[in-house]
Amino acid sequence: MSIFDTDSIPQHGWARPKIERAIDTPQGKADLKLIVDTCYEAILKSDDPAVRWEAARLLQAIGPLKGTLQ
Repeated sequence: MSIFDTDSIPQHGWARPKIERAIDTPQGKADLKLIVDTCYEAILKSDDPAVRWEAARLLQAIGPLKGTLQ
């Protein structure tokens, strides 16, 4: 292979690591469940309307969880 030989160079980069979202790991799923459970508890038990509002906004940003009852 010469310095001018570009046929053997991959067009999409040498090595691309598989991007794994943190949410797809078992630890990520457990963390997400903890966040959701904490938000629900804050909504149900908190006396402060601002806390309930922020918890509801966080749940809305997270969106529906797959594989759960809706």
